[in-house]
Amino acid sequence: MIAFTPIVAEASRAPLVALPELAGDGDILVLAPHPDDESLASGGAIAAAVAANRRVHVAVVTDGARSHPNSATHPPAKLSDLRRSEVQAAVDILTDGSSTVIWLGYPDMAAPDDAGAFADVAVQLRPVLENVSAIWTTWNGDPHPDHQRVWRLARWLVARHPGIRMFACPVWGRVQGPMQDAKCLGMRRFHTGPYRALKARAVAAHVSQMTGLIGDDPQGFRMPAELAAHFVDTDEIYIPS
Repeated sequence: MIAFTPIVAEASRAPLVALPELAGDGDILVLAPHPDDESLASGGAIAAAVAANRRVHVAVVTDGARSHPNSATHPPAKLSDLRRSEVQAAVDILTDGSSTVIWLGYPDMAAPDDAGAFADVAVQLRPVLENVSAIWTTWNGDPHPDHQRVWRLARWLVARHPGIRMFACPVWGRVQGPMQDAKCLGMRRFHTGPYRALKARAVAAHVSQMTGLIGDDPQGFRMPAELAAHFVDTDEIYIPS
């Protein structure tokens, strides 16, 4: 049985948040550190936004190619291509094909983390940022460096676009001790009930992470079925940042 951190129980008691508060009046930008973070953290809200005729952009920051570092059948370039196809399939499910994934292509475990690199990302995102009113990303309390770096990237972008609101969504902080400097003040809970079937399909589209598809790396990542079900069957967590 998976042991969840206190943030999960706290989130179950958090006030509900409606889509207008999460999204503002414009487009939504989902900044995912890796392919699958978009579905795990925000799949329900993405689907809800699209159902409300809102435009959602999904930008994936790293290629996720280190999930199976010892695989001979799926070396990094092949795994990166696979994960790119998986995230597009997942986003197609959540958005009914209305959103094309923005693939930033940084190496896994090397998300940008300085002002110069953040500025480079801003150039790539310029075509969408001018219409964005909200950024959803991972939480700086997640004990994964890419999740923390992408949170800092989002903060950098918001500081330069004051009209954009930002929410952080815990992923690994649900099951691993959160970073001590992370805040969860103002936590909100988005009810995903009507969208859980879509979210389940999107999560399952990440076959390389959710199944034994890559069978030649005993150290490779495979999400426990119980944890995948948790992300689908519970409301999503949004922390103003």
